[in-house]
Amino acid sequence: MVFSFGYSPWLLLLCVAVAGGLTYWTYRSTVPPLSTGWRSLLGGLRFLALALICLLLFEPVLQQIQSTERPPVLAVLVDESESMRVVTAGDQSPSAKTARDSVRSVLETLAAEVPGSVRFFGAGSSVRTLPTPPTDSLRFGGARTDLARALQAVPEQLRTENLKGIVLVSDGQSNTGRNPLRVADRSAVPIHTVTVGDTTRQRDLRLRSVATNERAYLDSEVPVRASLTTTGGGGESVKVVLEQNGQTIDQSPVRLPTGTGEVSVDLTFEPTQAGLQQLTVRASELPDEATTRNNAKTVSLRVLESKRKVLLLGAAPSPNFTALRRVYDRNADTDVTARVPTPDGSFLGGALPEDLSSFDVVVSAGFPSDPVPEETVDRVGTLVEDGTPALFFLDRQTDLGAWSNHFASVLPATPGTAATGFDEATFQVAEGQDQHPVYRLGDADLRMLDRLPPLRTSDIDWSPSPDARVLATATPASGEGSSPLLVVRSRAGLRTATFLGTGVWRWALLPGRLESADPLWPGLASNLLRWVSTEADDAPVRVQPVASTFDGGEPVSFTGQVYDESRQPVPDAAVEITVTDSAGTEYPYTMDPVGQGRYTLDIGTLPEGTYRYSARAQLEGTELGTDQGEFSVAPLRLEYQAPRADAVLMRQIATRSGGTTHAASTADELPAALERQASFSAETVRQTSESELWRTSLFLVVLLLLLAGEWTLRKYLGLT
Repeated sequence: MVFSFGYSPWLLLLCVAVAGGLTYWTYRSTVPPLSTGWRSLLGGLRFLALALICLLLFEPVLQQIQSTERPPVLAVLVDESESMRVVTAGDQSPSAKTARDSVRSVLETLAAEVPGSVRFFGAGSSVRTLPTPPTDSLRFGGARTDLARALQAVPEQLRTENLKGIVLVSDGQSNTGRNPLRVADRSAVPIHTVTVGDTTRQRDLRLRSVATNERAYLDSEVPVRASLTTTGGGGESVKVVLEQNGQTIDQSPVRLPTGTGEVSVDLTFEPTQAGLQQLTVRASELPDEATTRNNAKTVSLRVLESKRKVLLLGAAPSPNFTALRRVYDRNADTDVTARVPTPDGSFLGGALPEDLSSFDVVVSAGFPSDPVPEETVDRVGTLVEDGTPALFFLDRQTDLGAWSNHFASVLPATPGTAATGFDEATFQVAEGQDQHPVYRLGDADLRMLDRLPPLRTSDIDWSPSPDARVLATATPASGEGSSPLLVVRSRAGLRTATFLGTGVWRWALLPGRLESADPLWPGLASNLLRWVSTEADDAPVRVQPVASTFDGGEPVSFTGQVYDESRQPVPDAAVEITVTDSAGTEYPYTMDPVGQGRYTLDIGTLPEGTYRYSARAQLEGTELGTDQGEFSVAPLRLEYQAPRADAVLMRQIATRSGGTTHAASTADELPAALERQASFSAETVRQTSESELWRTSLFLVVLLLLLAGEWTLRKYLGLT
């Protein structure tokens, strides 16, 4: 115990001495005279009261230091995922019992022989505390393995204890979350690993991947490619089946490679109904396979009722028109109706359809030119003004007067004075516009655009509308000045775009030295068509799942946005979602607001199947809007993708964290190894506590009793 004061203790002693002197002077003689005993008693009461007041004024603090010894704590983290059943099964069927039997001796040895305290944890869908010993409570039913999250969670749970090490008992199959090696690099304590299960490559056939189109159309053939990986194969022939709702759609035999290898097979699917469709590819079993749970894989695609109908109108037969038509004819989601005017006013390819309202987008490849009758141009102009998206490409034969007269209200850029000629210019992406969806060209390098053959641009002055965006400019060969080349606009839900250069046919016929730039032209033309024909989303309520297909065991979550009529975010709306399964059962939920009109919802895991959802937003009883959609949940076979223990990863985790690595058969050496480590020891914890005595009410009570006692005795003895 240590006393400390707010002021110098010497000054306190001086004050106490003064208090003693004053007390002596007060009671050296009294009227009436008292005996020495009474004077000593009264003086003592007063001195104690004054001394206590002085003591409290000097703010005394009592410090107490207590030392305790904490034993070392070893955290044992047991992997409870389903893969532990497979790697420990041997020649038996995978089960939780075989997995428990494989780790029983390891856990019992650690519980009984480790010096210090042992805490057991299970790593499944979450980290849970296990009893000691934990063997019979292990489930081995986790659908995913996230070793990184488990290794982070255990030290957090034991942050108040003397954690000196972690033992990870696992097969090393980490298939979700961060790389556990990153956690091992930053671990404050060594991680000792015990690898459980067979590390040899067992005989197995695995469906590695299934690839198909994200979107398809009714009554059209959709390709499905499945890739199979085999381990310990003997060149057998297996049957690969494409299924939907348990019904076989297509099948094909495939011969597997000998030993370890991969083979692909192509199947086809012809959708008969629109919406989100779920397909399963399944391979027949091999004799003595390690597991058959990885012989199937599920994929989803969205089936649309019809293709995008495009009306492609040219100015005249030309290489530019041919280059554009070739791109759109190759798009699987596009149905092209092409018409080119002739000098007599008719069209190559047939007359212009009587009903133009069935088209989803109009592409003007230089249209109109001089031979086109006025009433025909007026029909097309009315179609666009009524809300049909349009894409305009300039050509040498384009009648700019007709553009100004019939399309001025929808053109993103309008022409000024009449053109007098065409000059060569290069394509330059406008500053800050390279992230626009039009430029999402896959692996193609945007920097190659300015290396493409030069276009020819009109020397006319083009004036972009105030709400238009210039995505590209034309730079003349002289390098002086620039003019708009690619301009887009979205107004009142109608999207239009103009490409103010001609000569794109040269981009479709690149020399060999520019082979890497081949995807640029078809990608740019396709993206322009896709962008103008995509409806601008002005809905006040937008709710969608974070993925169109969720893996089994993966939490299903939604995001949403709510706006009012002025397009301002609504942060306090009540957003309700109803999820309906294939049997018609409805599950209601309410989204959580996260600010700025945004909302989230996590509804946990759902069984395999296809689901519909509807969302409704209300504010104080007033409906703001609705939204709806579909999503699917695939069966989860993630834990069965690699049916063997990964001893390499387990060794790397131990090495990087400063721990040791063991097999299940040598885990009994770990307690002795820990005992020899100087770092695995108890620690002495010194705890200091302080008591501010001057704030203690007990001293106030004592002070009042002393003063009251003196006053009472003075009255009793008749002192004045």
